[in-house]
Amino acid sequence: MKVGLKALFIILLTFSLSFSTFTASTDASMAPAKHDKITGAVFLKELVATLGIDLQTPAELPFDDVLPADEPYIDAAMRVGILDEKMIEEFGPNEKITKEQAYVFLIRSLNLRDYYSVRHLHSYKDFRAIKPAYIKEMSAAAALGLIETHQRKTIQPKKPLTYYDFTSLMDTFEETFEMTPIIHTNDFHGRILHNEEQGEMGLAKVAEIVDNVRNDHHDAFLFDMGDTLHGTAVVNNFEGQPAIEAMNEMGFDAMVPGNHDFNYGNEQLLEAAEEMNFPLISGNILKNGDPYLEDHIVLERDGKKYGVVGMTATDTAVKTSPKNLEGIVFEDEVTRTQEIVDAIEDEVDHIILLSHSGLETDERIADQVEGVDLILGGHSHDTLETPVKYNEAYVSQAFEYGKALGQTNLVFHDDKLIGVNGFLYRDDSSIEGKSEINTIIQPYKDEVDALLNVVIGSTDVKLEGDRRLVRTQETNLGNLIADSMRSTLGSDIAFTNGGGIRASIEAGEVTRGDVEEVLPFVNTLVQMKIDGAAIKAALEHSVRLAPGENGGFLHISGMSFTYDPSQAAGSRVKEVLIGGEPLDESNEYTVATNDFTAIGGDGYTMFGEEFIEYNSGELLSAILIEAIASGQEIPSVEGRIVAE
Repeated sequence: MKVGLKALFIILLTFSLSFSTFTASTDASMAPAKHDKITGAVFLKELVATLGIDLQTPAELPFDDVLPADEPYIDAAMRVGILDEKMIEEFGPNEKITKEQAYVFLIRSLNLRDYYSVRHLHSYKDFRAIKPAYIKEMSAAAALGLIETHQRKTIQPKKPLTYYDFTSLMDTFEETFEMTPIIHTNDFHGRILHNEEQGEMGLAKVAEIVDNVRNDHHDAFLFDMGDTLHGTAVVNNFEGQPAIEAMNEMGFDAMVPGNHDFNYGNEQLLEAAEEMNFPLISGNILKNGDPYLEDHIVLERDGKKYGVVGMTATDTAVKTSPKNLEGIVFEDEVTRTQEIVDAIEDEVDHIILLSHSGLETDERIADQVEGVDLILGGHSHDTLETPVKYNEAYVSQAFEYGKALGQTNLVFHDDKLIGVNGFLYRDDSSIEGKSEINTIIQPYKDEVDALLNVVIGSTDVKLEGDRRLVRTQETNLGNLIADSMRSTLGSDIAFTNGGGIRASIEAGEVTRGDVEEVLPFVNTLVQMKIDGAAIKAALEHSVRLAPGENGGFLHISGMSFTYDPSQAAGSRVKEVLIGGEPLDESNEYTVATNDFTAIGGDGYTMFGEEFIEYNSGELLSAILIEAIASGQEIPSVEGRIVAE
């Protein structure tokens, strides 16, 4: 670690502008004397700057005396757990910081993997003066050689930190630990362009951040956790090529495929892999009984060998169209990870898992699989502000759509991995974006803009497509899509999966591009004929996870139903009405839906190709465009689906 000129400037500026607790002169024109005392804010500002933690507009802080210039640093320290709730009660940003508090902050910043015995403190005459709540961190500080002692072998834990102590301690901190950064992306879903309104950085801004990190750390890694090649018109219309070209330019080290990276078909994904200048890996995918991709690669950095393993969600089998997965089988992630680790652990120094399996699965791997040091995750769109330590490994994940970018650091002491820390970047106007990446993407964007910028209609109300709503409840957009599907085919009822709805449409003029964002998948409108018993089973499947999010949650038309989420899954659906009449489980009904759901996507095993009597060939996006262009009334949330 190195403190750059920017960090040094911050220190000097802080001494000039912060509330002063110096025992010497507070004249801003004078440099601090070595016996001047340090405030908590000064210390945290330097530590945050040294670690390079991204500064963001802070939320409300639990202090009423923080200077505006200090707020982003205090906020950053809280986000990554350096300053936690217990310490907040006794921490004053403008009060003198004690030596033991300084050591605690330094140790917490490392996010250590192991505990260190209190015996490391017993050689200090005054170790009993340490606050009991700080014993764990102080033991680690002693074991790792951070504690600087006096001639009498004392720590002086309650002594206020002086400027001399401060500079000496920070020098020791930087000299004692080495950090290897990993920049990681996940679940971009085609959001490769900057979108300030949505907070989506885009790949050009990500590339600038990557270059900045590499300038300071030549050994930095860059990984992607999948669901990158599909999701917006600018990538969908070219089967992911713009993203691949940009990623090649950025110098990614590896990528694991996500479920939506199969949306163009598994053969096309293999062709895409040939276009990548970096390996596409996953260790739990078989095709016709053989490995579909390499299960791991070995990368070397500063004399250390890293085994990098890939793992793709088993539920990919129901979260992309079955037609894209012919011959493909996904093996259990926990079992396969342990098998691969056992096979390679003698060949490498450390193992990193690139996972597109979701946080719940990553947590199971991190608790159960021996030999993995770090899991970088995706698929579940979770936001982990700093890596979380489990029994066997750390887990990190960086939200969705490029709204966050992860930096996770492997922390070494005497060449041994002792901790994993890190943080998330967010969009900021100071990040201009790397021009080479924009140059790659722009021609693709120009080609689709001519079509997508055409206004096809308008709406007086916002059409709600937020993923956290369309996967849990009825929305007006879900109703509009289902209504347009039913009216197009003249079916008795219609339903479509909430996971296929990927964005909202704001009130006002609506373009083709807006609709493409809502329905980016290449799904066509089909009609099935099924009996009422299958419909009842489908509704049970739709609400089985309620109130939790579920991409298979169905939006419906021509029908309504109630359900009780307190009951066991499979026994929740109560009254079902079709055309105002009770459902007859023995009667057959015509059902308009999308081809993904019709052939068993999202686990709808009660359906299948044999029930499809007509495939219109029309994309759902085209159906919705026609509905909006017609100016038909937008349905409200009218109680089609009611949780009792």
